[in-house]
Amino acid sequence: MTTESSHARQQILETASELFYQKGIQHVGINEVIAASGVAKRTLYRWFPSKDLLIEEVMKYRAIQWLCWFEDAVSERGITPKERLLGTFDVLREWYSSPNFRGCPFINAVLEIADASHKAHQVSVDLRESIRQIIVRLAAEAGVKNPEFFSQQYLLLIGGASLMATIEQSPNGATFAQS
Repeated sequence: MTTESSHARQQILETASELFYQKGIQHVGINEVIAASGVAKRTLYRWFPSKDLLIEEVMKYRAIQWLCWFEDAVSERGITPKERLLGTFDVLREWYSSPNFRGCPFINAVLEIADASHKAHQVSVDLRESIRQIIVRLAAEAGVKNPEFFSQQYLLLIGGASLMATIEQSPNGATFAQS
């Protein structure tokens, strides 16, 4: 794999990720991704032989980015595990307030792709579990009784806050969940 080839793959992933997020997966065609990314059709199909594979790889790419961002941002939110745990909602509030926020891309993908067997669905499930594990760790470090159970409750708050931010176009759900 050449650097140029690797760069083309990266460009396709970044472009498709942005287009899928802003317009919706079902509303973006392969030709639009090709035109916006500036790669040849043959290059796109060499890396991603089908739109389903492109969707899956975009979701994986985005999940890695999102999880790294989330972990880094949460780790900067406080000195103690309790402060960092509560800081998760500060991090989410900032995300919900960003001008380009159009909902959680993983919830959006699951809603857009009705087929639960689609691999993009599993990427969303896996990301949710990764977030839950972060919450379990922080909860355990903060001395929360039964961190496993707590993490499930906490994820309900995060999901509710994310949906509220999407529907109401307001970050207030993070504030309510944090209170």
